[in-house]
Amino acid sequence: METKDTTQDRVRARDAAMRLLNRLTTGAALSALIGVGLFGAVSAYTIPGTKTSSTATASTSATSSSSTSSTSTSTDASSGLQSSTTPVASSSSSGVAVSGGS
Repeated sequence: METKDTTQDRVRARDAAMRLLNRLTTGAALSALIGVGLFGAVSAYTIPGTKTSSTATASTSATSSSSTSSTSTSTDASSGLQSSTTPVASSSSSGVAVSGGS
């Protein structure tokens, strides 16, 4: 009968180890999910250039309506950036690749 008891003990130990492994796996998955959520929230909070407040929209529309000429530049009060009507020049020459810079 000693063989049967030893086998049953090993089966119980294996089952207990599997339950522990399942709990650890679930905990790791939930921790990863919470970590990704926190990382996304911190990233969304710290990325500049996007505002959802109504004051940013109001100041932008007031600034754009106050310009009187097509060549004038205006300053966006919410970001401190100036807009310009100067066109962007393009070039038809081929690009140059630089490697090994120090």
